[in-house]
Amino acid sequence: MTDEQALQRARAFATGAPVVSAARYGSGHVNDTFKVTDRAGRQYVLQRINTTAFHHPEQVMDNIVRVTKAVAEQVADPRRRLALVPALDGSWWIGDGQQCWRMYDFIDGSGELESPLGEDELFLAGRAFGEFMVQVAVIPAEQLHVTIEAYHDEPRYIARLKAAVAADALGRAGAVRDEISRALAFEGISHDFDGTDMPLRVTHNDAKVSNVLFDAATRQPLCVVDLDTVQPGYAVNDFGDAIRSGATTAPEDEADLARVRFDIGLFAAFTRGYLEACGAVLLPSEIKNLRQGARLMTLETTLRFLTDYIEGDVYYHIDREGQNLDRARNQLTLLEDIQRNWDAMGRVLETIQSGM
Repeated sequence: MTDEQALQRARAFATGAPVVSAARYGSGHVNDTFKVTDRAGRQYVLQRINTTAFHHPEQVMDNIVRVTKAVAEQVADPRRRLALVPALDGSWWIGDGQQCWRMYDFIDGSGELESPLGEDELFLAGRAFGEFMVQVAVIPAEQLHVTIEAYHDEPRYIARLKAAVAADALGRAGAVRDEISRALAFEGISHDFDGTDMPLRVTHNDAKVSNVLFDAATRQPLCVVDLDTVQPGYAVNDFGDAIRSGATTAPEDEADLARVRFDIGLFAAFTRGYLEACGAVLLPSEIKNLRQGARLMTLETTLRFLTDYIEGDVYYHIDREGQNLDRARNQLTLLEDIQRNWDAMGRVLETIQSGM
């Protein structure tokens, strides 16, 4: 998708003035994203939803409309929430079954913070995700579409990895036997939430810390973004994804594994911010399972990156050969370090709970 093609799509939306430019923007793995500027200098974010990942974009957009409306009713400051820009015909997206485009107002002076983050930043990111959990708690989970079936079904990801290895369509499995074996050593924990009594909530389901926008000047959090995966789910999976992406000493595609480790101080900082914001909303069963959420989401990401590499990099965007393998090795290293810190994580949670 070229900038010129994106520019033509942008002109179908009700911007404040005619659109004059569009340029690729951001570092997302799945969607195509562009920053758009109109003649008056106002900026927007234009995105093409990846319909390979999201088979029913109309359901994705219905969920997003519900969530952004609920947040807008609680948050007056336009810099602290996402706002969709309607198309010229009044709809919230344009396209057909093969293409789906939508537009948001760009939040001036905002940006994502790159990993690794410090403890103060992780505390603020934790508070942002906790506030989001409270904001969307007004929406009954059953009102949202399930846009990705079995999204956090860990046994399913285990089975898919095994199937990819058995098929080995590109002959890649042989070189990663060690990684496959180490990942499958965690197969037992894939059933940690079988029969759980945790409630289904409206959850983000891609709660990595890069999905918190910060004010570039004050370095304070503004809002949670990238709402494509919002659907019914478990709060602990959101917490877990934030921990696996934030409580680490290196970005998730760092190839030098000596630089990758789980940081218990970062874990504690995020957990404090998160529970300060939403601890009163969560049930005891959810708080009890926060550790398991962190471990399971790191396992899930390991499995997904490793499977995608073996299958030929068909899901996640890559910028270089072997990037998904680097991501898989990185997440596997982090997972093993989380396991080594398991008892320490429990002590941190006990300390934070005792102060609530």
